[in-house]
Amino acid sequence: LAKMAIEKPEGLGDLEHYLVGRMREVTEARVYPPGIWLGDTEDLGEKGYVILSMALAAHENTHAPVQAFEFEGQDVVAGAIRLMEGEENIAGYLVVMAGREVITDSFNMTMPSAGYIRLEQNNGRFNATSIREFGDPTLGVQGTQRLPVPGTLFRIVVPQGAAPSSFGGLPRLAMFLLGALFLAYGLIKRQLDLRPKVELRADAPALAKRQPEPSNTSESQSEAYPGIQQPDTPEPGLPEISLPDLHFDPEKRRRQKRHEPVAPVELTAEIFRAYDIRGIVDKTLDAGVARKVGQAIGSEVLDREAGPVVVGRDGRHSGPELVEGLIQGISSTGCDVISIGAVPTGALYYIANECGSGSGVMVTGSHNPPDYNGFKVMIGGETLSGERISALHGRLENSELRIGKGEVREEFALDRYRERIVSDIQLARPLKVVADCGNGIGGICAADILSAIGADVMPLYDEVDGDFPNHHPDPSEPENLKDLIETINIMDADLGVAFDGDADRLGVVTPSGSIVYADRVMMLYVREILSRNPGARIIYDVKCTGHLRTVIEEAGGEPEMYKTGHSLIKNRMKEVGAPFAGEMSGHFFFKDRWYGFDCGIYSAARLLEILALEERTPEEVLDSLPNSISTPELKVYMNEGENHEFVKQFQEKARFVDARVNTIDGLRADFEDGWGLCRASNTTPVLVVRFDAQSEEALEVIQEAFRLQMLAIRSDLVLPF
Repeated sequence: LAKMAIEKPEGLGDLEHYLVGRMREVTEARVYPPGIWLGDTEDLGEKGYVILSMALAAHENTHAPVQAFEFEGQDVVAGAIRLMEGEENIAGYLVVMAGREVITDSFNMTMPSAGYIRLEQNNGRFNATSIREFGDPTLGVQGTQRLPVPGTLFRIVVPQGAAPSSFGGLPRLAMFLLGALFLAYGLIKRQLDLRPKVELRADAPALAKRQPEPSNTSESQSEAYPGIQQPDTPEPGLPEISLPDLHFDPEKRRRQKRHEPVAPVELTAEIFRAYDIRGIVDKTLDAGVARKVGQAIGSEVLDREAGPVVVGRDGRHSGPELVEGLIQGISSTGCDVISIGAVPTGALYYIANECGSGSGVMVTGSHNPPDYNGFKVMIGGETLSGERISALHGRLENSELRIGKGEVREEFALDRYRERIVSDIQLARPLKVVADCGNGIGGICAADILSAIGADVMPLYDEVDGDFPNHHPDPSEPENLKDLIETINIMDADLGVAFDGDADRLGVVTPSGSIVYADRVMMLYVREILSRNPGARIIYDVKCTGHLRTVIEEAGGEPEMYKTGHSLIKNRMKEVGAPFAGEMSGHFFFKDRWYGFDCGIYSAARLLEILALEERTPEEVLDSLPNSISTPELKVYMNEGENHEFVKQFQEKARFVDARVNTIDGLRADFEDGWGLCRASNTTPVLVVRFDAQSEEALEVIQEAFRLQMLAIRSDLVLPF
């Protein structure tokens, strides 16, 4: 956007629209070319002096400190940052402005107990200029202390000895424009080369913030919103699929590979996994493999009379190629296809349930690294797993494939998905939320949906980027929540939520930086759902805390611990008619008021709905939930296939005194004061280990018991506990 603004003045409106849409206090955002000071100052308009001052400061120091200028009797708060092309060439300067009230309105609420406070600006050359003050100035006669606000020219002045903690929130307020600058800079940095030019219209709804560049050959493409429109008549045969590109550029991808020839990939059984079909792009997965997978899926759907198949994808670079191959394969069997483009997994499940017979394929690598991709398959409302997935490979091996010519049509799904959630949930009071999309596909609509239900949302990493440049898109790993925790503090938010790559999982963080693991989040859901469904069965996986069972029973429900795995949990939920289920990884399944599938965005909305009904703050509510000392999911890495063999031996040989042992999925030993678990992951060759106890001492005792038993089976294990 910034590059377009440098090259074409009409691009300025797009940049402003992007920033103002996320930070309403921003009044102007402009990008200026190098050497701006060599031209006529009058060409810069009425604020030319401000612009030149900020651009020069950014030229010398990368970014100009946030500061206030007086303009026609009013103060303008401004910041600037230098834009680079490569490491040496300056592309221009981004200048962002806001009204004085962005600082002064909130400054009124920071009065310290000492009775006096002043905000001033000092540029180091002249006497400090007072911007605003409150209280009795005579209280400073005995001396004052001046506290600089990092990244700005502002200082906070208070009487000597006043406690800094009494006005500690003010620096975060003064950092507002720095946040706007770096928000825009992050957008610019990630999109200059990775994405095609986009068109943003000031009159477009919030969901239309990313649109492919109009094509001269397709009228429907020129009106993309931000996906594809349903054509008047479908093309016959096996059509060339036109999907929303987001930022995928096949030619660039080939250049990145140094024009190395890529041989066709041979389809192998190893990609047919426990919960999905997944592989490494150009090694075990390509468009040819996707076409074969599509043939198997289309044939199975026709045998079950469960068509059409809804197809969507996440934001990975390989997505468009795989989708095209998949759709060609499905339609070659005579099965019809509804293509909905780049969407969160929850949107695909929703459309499959509402527009078809519950059949859909999501092309996604979920929380895995960028070079992974795969297929989550649902047929007739059943999410395939285990033998059902293996049977698809069997069809290909035995050539049990249908032949025909299915119809392919394209539909835009996000509007219907958004309206379904918004019509179901409206917050009783606004909550300030930071939503970390991790550069996953949730970025196209998560912030908009949460805003529409009544939340005040600050999006973080909502630009879809299949390289995941900021952190891995897995909210179950504490390492991936560090930026979210920091942003919550900067923005004084009530809560932080995080989504994985395809936005079907949810992570939760409080303002104090505490990670609220999924098993404790489930406690809130369970209490609310059981209040309307007394006696209902609630399902949770083997990795969840023992406190959850107690909460379910106290709320009048019937607890059931089950195997880990989103497809396994969903199918078990259907078998027993449970209104809710969840697992430690952050998958939550609502049948109550929803459809029984996992959707991180809907789960976040339900959580905010519950918290908004409380008089207490979200942190107070979450802190009040039963808790214990627990570890995150610890991983012991092995070679392919070794983890399952190890767990089999562990189940046979391990002995735990005074423990209740459950072997439904690995081995879980529940003691009086805690529990431990060792299971084999069905997605990667690792052992997953987790511990939970009432005290540090009890935790160490349980860990030592597992350590001895595991090393007795294999002494060379490197254990992370």
